[in-house]
Amino acid sequence: MFIEVIPFGGSIDNKWLTYYVRDELAINIRIGCLVEVPFRNVVDYAIVTSLENLEIPENPKSIIRVVTSVPLPASYQIRSIFEISSYYFVHAHHILSLFLSKSLVRYLEKKDFSLLSPQVKNEKKITRDDSVGFYHHTSNESFFQEIQKQAIDRTVIVFPDDFSLEAYLRIYPINSETTLCIPDKLTETKKYKAFCSIYNGEKNIIIWTRRILYYNLSHYDRILYIEDSLHKSAMRFGHTYKHLEILRKIFQNSNFNIMIYSTIPSIESMYLLHSGIYKKLNW
Repeated sequence: MFIEVIPFGGSIDNKWLTYYVRDELAINIRIGCLVEVPFRNVVDYAIVTSLENLEIPENPKSIIRVVTSVPLPASYQIRSIFEISSYYFVHAHHILSLFLSKSLVRYLEKKDFSLLSPQVKNEKKITRDDSVGFYHHTSNESFFQEIQKQAIDRTVIVFPDDFSLEAYLRIYPINSETTLCIPDKLTETKKYKAFCSIYNGEKNIIIWTRRILYYNLSHYDRILYIEDSLHKSAMRFGHTYKHLEILRKIFQNSNFNIMIYSTIPSIESMYLLHSGIYKKLNW
């Protein structure tokens, strides 16, 4: 059996690497699971991206072991990784690290991955919109009041920064039993615990900043993204990534309903609205 993987330590452009899997290991292999592979002169972690490969390399190497059969990134994240890699001309393993860091993997392995529950998607059928919804707020009601109306079951609310998040919470305090609110200033341990909570879908609503886009949101149905022209991008590995572009890649590869809220839309958003890539929402 041959599989495709992305090692954490390197990749070839926007492509995967192919490894051979022995029969006794094949039963534990899943897309998104973590394996160890010989890479260059070391043993490295790698994420399995496909269980099929049409091109068998010459003198293929074998994986060493399956670290965990529990998928860490979701399938939509893996598809997005390759698309983002191609779009930005960035090596695939750099994009992988945006979604899943090696330090997080080491933390989870130290806990024997016991903090993660099996991924079980909600059984209810979700009607997915064909386009990203866009709401231009012009009503007399406060912007936060409109956001509060959309804070319903299985929704992720994405604020531009801690300042706007804290301003929202002063008006609408959260119910900690149903809502997980995460400030950007977290210790590494709290970041790891937040990852596990989100991965397990422990709360009905998540409120965070742009960082939440890179987490495994398989248990959630809707993403409510608040546009802010002052927080349009993030810098990693010498490259600038536009949050809205990442959001669109996620939309193309997932079943989320995604809505963007804005009081002063950017020129880009207005162009995408008038070109039909976004769908105008009215409430």
